[in-house]
Amino acid sequence: MERIVNIAFNTFRELIRGKLLYIVLFFGVILIISTYILSPLSVGAAKDKIITDVALAFISLFGIFTAVVSGSTLVHKEVDKRAVYMIFTRPVTRLEYLVGKFFGIMAALTIMVMIMVAVTVVVVVFSGGSITAGILAAIFLSLLEMAVITSIVILFSTFTSPILTFFFTLCMFIAGSLSGDLRVFAEKFGSQAMKFIVDTFYYILPNLKLFNLRHEAVHGMNFQYSDIMVTVGYAIVYCSVIIYFSCLIFRKREFV
Repeated sequence: MERIVNIAFNTFRELIRGKLLYIVLFFGVILIISTYILSPLSVGAAKDKIITDVALAFISLFGIFTAVVSGSTLVHKEVDKRAVYMIFTRPVTRLEYLVGKFFGIMAALTIMVMIMVAVTVVVVVFSGGSITAGILAAIFLSLLEMAVITSIVILFSTFTSPILTFFFTLCMFIAGSLSGDLRVFAEKFGSQAMKFIVDTFYYILPNLKLFNLRHEAVHGMNFQYSDIMVTVGYAIVYCSVIIYFSCLIFRKREFV
């Protein structure tokens, strides 16, 4: 456990020192503030709902973008600098290394999201709105979605280049966001073969629609806490399986 914590802390410190996190954070804050400035131009909708809707979307998108870009380069950077060689001369297993990377990235993402949430709270309150339990639940689910994407980016980073890792993870994000809709389409209009193929990909790809509670949060609609608990369980199982397969692949790489 201590070795995982040390790797996670070093990964967190490296990301916090990196310029990317600050750039993404800066643009996230600026874009959230811009929604407050532009919202008076809207017609027929409550200003605080527009601000909340756009802010939740920005928090999710910037978090996913940061996870993909940061995770795509972290492992390769340590291999290129031969730092990973020194790490594996110590009693550190490949699984501990990847788990530490995962938690380090998630710690940096959590700090980034918390800052953006603080800005959102200020802007929403000043616009006459309030932060509801639904909004907090939507942000929490966005963090879980970032965790799933982070595990996927770590998987690809164990055997491909940073560019391909970025590309493959982006494809997984898009496919995971659309997998539910594609399954419904195949059930209505597809052949048996198409249904089988779509069902197979539906269970392999992450079902990212589970993590989207933004519509219910913005419009004050009811949601079930039991559904959120199921989503938490899904995220834990999916991340664990992906990190395990990442470790199996990473064990085959030689660092001598």
